[in-house]
Amino acid sequence: MLRANFFFKLFKYKDNRNHQIVQYNSNPNFSLQDEINNKILEIDQKISENSKALVEAQIVKYRSIFSRSNNFIDQIGKNVYKTKLEESINWHQKQLKELYLRRIELERNLEKMKGIFWLNRIKRLLKIILTGFFIFLSLFIFLSGFMIIIYLMPLIILIFFVYLLSLKRY
Repeated sequence: MLRANFFFKLFKYKDNRNHQIVQYNSNPNFSLQDEINNKILEIDQKISENSKALVEAQIVKYRSIFSRSNNFIDQIGKNVYKTKLEESINWHQKQLKELYLRRIELERNLEKMKGIFWLNRIKRLLKIILTGFFIFLSLFIFLSGFMIIIYLMPLIILIFFVYLLSLKRY
């Protein structure tokens, strides 16, 4: 009976007469992560819009370069048009660069919040090292093969002359 009384007092029902609305507050990091993800998506959308506008401006530039008009007024218009196109292309390129830098900064902040910043940094470093290693290895193999062919050139020429002599019968 003593044990039952102890457990009853320990887990006894406490009357809650408070009928106020309770608001659930989740972890603020989750809401901040969602906010950063939304900003990254907005930046991705802006990047795609600016990329499309940049491609369109470059298409117009190339069309104006390859158009064949000998009219004096058209030539003056082309010069004015060309400067405005160059300004537009430069502005779009600058905007894209800023958007990419902002996106990288937000991704780094998100990685730091999730605790995977150093892991991803090590992965990027390993990718760079492996890419450099494979480029170096392929260059080494190419140059080694080229040097082997150069060193074997006298032997190849000798085999070629023997073949030519064998074809010529006296």
